[in-house]
This record gives sequence, structure tokens and C-alpha cells, in this order.
Amino acid sequence: MRAWAQSVSAALLVVLIATLATVSATGDPGDASGPDAARMVQGTQAADAGPARPNLVFVLTDDMRDDDLDHMPITRRLLADQGMEFTDAISPHPLCCPARAQLATGQYAQNNGVQHNRGVHGGFQALDPTREASAWFRDEGYRTAFVGKFLNGYGPRDVRPAGWSRWDALTRGTYDYVDFTMTNDGEPRHHTDAYVTSVIEDHANEAVRDFARSGDPFVVYAWHIAPHYRITPEGGRSLPLAEPRDEQLFLDERPASFDDPAFDEDDVTDQPRYLRNRARVSRPDVAAENTARLQALQSVDRAVGSLVETLATEGVLDETYLVFASDNGYSLGEHRYLGKDVLTDEALQVPLLVRGPGIVPGSTSALPVTLVDLPATFAALAGVTPQWQVDGTSLAPTLRGEDQAFRDTTLIQTGRTLGDGWSHRGVRTERYLYGTDGTDGFLYDRLLDPDELVNLVDDPAYAGVRAVLEQRRRELTECAGWTCNQQFGPVTEPVTDPVTDPTQGPS
Repeated sequence: MRAWAQSVSAALLVVLIATLATVSATGDPGDASGPDAARMVQGTQAADAGPARPNLVFVLTDDMRDDDLDHMPITRRLLADQGMEFTDAISPHPLCCPARAQLATGQYAQNNGVQHNRGVHGGFQALDPTREASAWFRDEGYRTAFVGKFLNGYGPRDVRPAGWSRWDALTRGTYDYVDFTMTNDGEPRHHTDAYVTSVIEDHANEAVRDFARSGDPFVVYAWHIAPHYRITPEGGRSLPLAEPRDEQLFLDERPASFDDPAFDEDDVTDQPRYLRNRARVSRPDVAAENTARLQALQSVDRAVGSLVETLATEGVLDETYLVFASDNGYSLGEHRYLGKDVLTDEALQVPLLVRGPGIVPGSTSALPVTLVDLPATFAALAGVTPQWQVDGTSLAPTLRGEDQAFRDTTLIQTGRTLGDGWSHRGVRTERYLYGTDGTDGFLYDRLLDPDELVNLVDDPAYAGVRAVLEQRRRELTECAGWTCNQQFGPVTEPVTDPVTDPTQGPS
């Protein structure tokens, strides 16, 4: 990632452009950008650029599947149709706290220290709060606001990350939806008569209005709870809770997972330990969970719409990047599994939408991007310099419509509460998904077996493939900075005939 140049000459150029430009604001939330939409050039700013210091609004959901986006029409219309959709975005450490730590730091867990939700290697306590990316923007004159769920384990007595001008994090009843406490920027408030998504929505809109009227550039994070399952303050677990107006929606909706060949897989004895010998799943239970999740996401969908409307009303929509993603995906019965924290595509894959200056409406990118790339991207778009080494790659060139060289192998990993804090760690390429915890492993040929039904880790025909991927795994589990983003080249072909179907079993 390379930030914009900050030389005196560049600054003078920006001032000259801003003086000469005729700015026309629009009040239409559906308009993609103004006539002078920004086009950033890596390393400097183009002579015909738009806003010199664009705003950034980042909306994050919790445990949302990529295909859940099909049931969020407002978000699709205002962000996907008016921006860029990354169709192969993943959460490379698909569990709430490690995923959010990556977004807070721009680093993988081996560098930021957060490997799990709890234990000595997990939770907010494993994060160095001084290495939290909001400081990058604060130190360059941005106003910043955080609203919603931060890292797991963040409580009312924990330190406030210093980079946020406003800090309104959930501290108690985080997953309850209707009985929760937020820091309220230093004046904690306990809510028992409100719906959490609506509160996050209102507070995020308030920050946008106040910041826009100040004239300063701003960064606002609105990190929602939906569609995470509900956990009451007493510890009870149940389906996510919807707003009353949404309780009759999707009652007969067929889960997308039902049409996946991996759903309630007949034989999981060859799968890695976390999928092996699991009980068959209940279709009614999966359908009920799917319905509740989609219901809970409707309030988030409306919140995205109100954010866009607020930005348009305040006249800053054309100079704001809006980003939408989830902290991880979620399995709904594929391989007989319900949840996340496993290295399967259902848990890894996340939605990722970006709308803003210079982004072609309705565009898509198939780059294999990850959440780790977002902090580097945010810094590049805002023209600020990260204050420590980040492990991601800026996606700004792709957002500008330029060709971008990109890594061909991505680190994926999960942690645990015991031992050294690591569980399965592996790599993902265009064709292969591979990982191991040292004794238990998996290897899927996704070209021939896109549903990951047959584990080829012990197939002699794939021994050469496994050796190459293991070498890359070993290197990437120790990576930092640019070494996390290498182009290793082609992977060795399996010995078998490439048209052989591995779903018929090892030869």
C-alpha cells in the first residue's frame, strides 16, 4: 500500500484545483457521484481529482453471509448499483474478534496478537489499543466517530482507543438487541426500550450531520450486531431478534444453503476434525435461523439507506466513500455445520461493496480481496499514512478502474484459546483451499470440486500440490507487510488426469 504523496508541491496543486473547481452538490441518494468525481493516482493526486480529503463511512455487519445481500434491496440499490461489488471477498480469520482486530489494525493475527474471541490470545485484551487505525485519520485532521460493537470483551472499564473523536461502543448486553449499554462518548447509557440497530443508525447519522456541518473531513464507523444470534445478559442464546415491523417477513423463505450440494453432507468422515462425524442437521431449524437472520438484517438495510440520505442532505455524498462488509461469513448446514470459525467458503466469504468518488456505478471486481486490505485502502483513499506496517494491499487502483497486480495466495487461519493460540492455518488460491493444524488437514480442488466435498489431503496424486501449498503456508503464517502479498506463481498440477472428478473419491 502506498499513500498519497504529501509534499508541498502536491498540497499547492490540491489548493489550486479546489479553487478552480466548480462544485455542484446533489440531494439524490441514488446518484453515484458528482461531475467532478475523484480519481486518485497511486502516489500522488491527479490534476482532475475530486475531493482532496474525502470522507469515509464504514458499515459492518456481524456473521452475515454473502448471499444474505440478495435480501437487502436498499443496500444493493444504493451501494452495489452505485458502486463496486467485490465478488470474491473473504474474512481470512472468520471469527468476530480476530476479524475486527484485522479491521482495526490492518494486520493479520500473528502481528496484532488477536487470535480468538477469548483466552490469553483473544478478545479486546489481546489488542494493543495504541495500534488502532483511527489514529491515522485523527492525526491528519479528520474527525472520527465509532458506533456499535467493537472487539469482543470490550467493557465499560476498558480504555477508549485514542483516535476516535466520538466513541459510542457497546459494553454490556452486546448481543441482546434490546437490553444493552453504550459508552455514549463518555456518558454511558443503558437502553431497555430501543432496538440496537436503530440506536446505532441514529448515532451514526448524528455524527455525520455534525461532522459535515463542521467542514472537516470525517471517518464514521457504524458496526452493527445483526444478524448475529442473540445472547441475553444472563447468557441465554437464541435466534437474532428482529424489529417488530419485520417479524412476519421471510417466513417461507428457502435458505440458499438448501441448494448447496454440501448441505447436510452425507459423508463427512474424510473432512477435517471440526467437520468430521457431525450429526445431521435439522432443516426446520436451519430454515428458522435463516428467517430470523434475514429479518434482523432489514433494519440494517434501512440504516444504510438513511446514512446515504443524511450524506446527501448535508451535501457531502459526492465526496464520501461508503463501504459495506461483514466481519465473517456463516455456515447454515453446509458440511452439517452451523456457524463460523472454520475454513470453508461459507464462513470465509463476505459481502464487500464500495461506493464513492471515481467508482463506476454497477462495477464489479473478482480480485481475491480480504478484510485485511480495507485499512490500507482507507488510508490510500483518504491520503493518510499508516503509522505502522500493515499487511494488506490498497484496493484504490481497482476502485479507480485500473488494472492491479495482486497476490495469488492468501493466508487463512483460525485460532483457539489454549496452547499457542493457533488452530488450523492454511492458504487459499484461485484453485485450492488448503490448511492444517499440524496433524489434521484438508485440501480441496475447487476447480473440480467447488463444493469442497472431497478432502484430498492424503491423496498421493495431490502430493506435489500439497507440498507447494504447505511451503506457501509456512511462509505466510510468518508474513508481515509486503511478504503477505506475494505472487508465488502457478501451483504444481496434480498427477491425475485434470478432467478426473475428485468427487468420485481418490484414485
